[in-house]
Amino acid sequence: MTQTSKPVPHHNCLLEPRDSASERSERLNLVIVIIDSLRRDHVGAYGNDWISTPSLDSLAVESARFANIYPEALPTLQVRQSTYTGNRLFPFNNHASKKGDFVRWPGWHQVDERQVTLAEIMAHAGYRTGLVTDTYHQFKPSMNFHRGFQQFTWIRGQEADGYGSSSVMANVDLSDVIHPAFPGTPREWALRRYLANTRDRHYEEDYFAPQVFRAAMNFVEDNHRDDFLLVVDSFDPHEPWDPPPWYAEMYDPGYEGRNLIWPTYGDTDMLSAAELDHIRANFAGEVTMVDRWLGRFVDKLRDLNVLDDTLLVVLSDHGMSLNERGVIGKYEEQIYPELTDIIMLIRDPSGTGAGQVVDEYAYDHDVLPTVLARLGLEPPLPVDGIDLAPAIAGGSTGRDYVTCCFGQYLQYQAPDWWYITRRDGSEPRLYDRAADPDLRTNIAASEPERCAEIYARLEADAGGEFSEITPSQLRREGEWYHQA
Repeated sequence: MTQTSKPVPHHNCLLEPRDSASERSERLNLVIVIIDSLRRDHVGAYGNDWISTPSLDSLAVESARFANIYPEALPTLQVRQSTYTGNRLFPFNNHASKKGDFVRWPGWHQVDERQVTLAEIMAHAGYRTGLVTDTYHQFKPSMNFHRGFQQFTWIRGQEADGYGSSSVMANVDLSDVIHPAFPGTPREWALRRYLANTRDRHYEEDYFAPQVFRAAMNFVEDNHRDDFLLVVDSFDPHEPWDPPPWYAEMYDPGYEGRNLIWPTYGDTDMLSAAELDHIRANFAGEVTMVDRWLGRFVDKLRDLNVLDDTLLVVLSDHGMSLNERGVIGKYEEQIYPELTDIIMLIRDPSGTGAGQVVDEYAYDHDVLPTVLARLGLEPPLPVDGIDLAPAIAGGSTGRDYVTCCFGQYLQYQAPDWWYITRRDGSEPRLYDRAADPDLRTNIAASEPERCAEIYARLEADAGGEFSEITPSQLRREGEWYHQA
């Protein structure tokens, strides 16, 4: 189920370990692991006490753990573009959707040809560059997120990836995995596609996260004697949430109801309490499965004697609403902590930052300048992100607040305030974080001056204004298009 840029020979699995660091180049390798939809509050090292994440927890002990890392733009592709380029997509002022994709979020498009990516920079510096991912949005016809990677592996079949024919599932009974309100909707079509993509799956190794991390292990085996960049991008625990049954049973033993692996994006009124509990258990089960295979990948780095020659970064892209506010899904108007609170761990083989908690505000587009500085490289063009090394050492990023955009909505947060509004400043929501830590009481009507002040900060981050994003900009380019 993989595709690569060109066949790569696989050698005997009993590989000799890499020479020790003292016997080879002093250059460090770089491994970046992106985990989709992983909420900060679902990881033990970040305070969760009911989901098993031993690999992430162990890694956190050896890493600088960022407690206030946030995406600057949402959702999936926006985060990857920020991470790969070191530049902000906020505020989507020049957005234009492309043909070849069914997603219309502002900012959802290919990497700008005028920008230079991390992979391009490191390939130019002589590193072997590799990408392993099942985040299928990156390899749609109009996208170019594998630019600069000399070797790339696409794990096919996630979500609505056009891999298997949905016609083979046309007559399959979906009653156990779909809510009665769904038949005839696009959600049913997507679920049929997904089941077609995964119909031959049998063992745990056939699931997507194991495939991703096994392919990453293969890359390291093939390239472990070279200096390399490897980006490992796992779409799990993104929905559909269907880990092997024993993972869900860890968190909801004895459940006998519908296994709603792809619940509705919307109100949860139609779901029973037992169904909601099981949906959360499925999500938690996928988190644990990803953690387990991440651990096996880290063990492979250690077995091949490259872990301590490697700068390792693990981060997530965004979270997921799980009925905290009566909905399940990722909604642009719901830019609350359940969507924006992500993780980032940076393990430096020198031990710098090990066990440190970095409380300073950081963004995903800080990753590129941070890792390049550590590797002794410079971006050929200016970037918006900053090197986080001073913050790891106990200094400041100089940020008093962070801003984010998702669709037509903006979000601002500072230690005291959380603010959400439409691009034009309408529909403001303001929360006093000290008095209302769960962000339940909108006090915007009683704080118009504060709302105006915060909106002015958002405008300043946007370069002075938010242009209107029209329906025509959200349509595909061209006289006609097909939404498949």
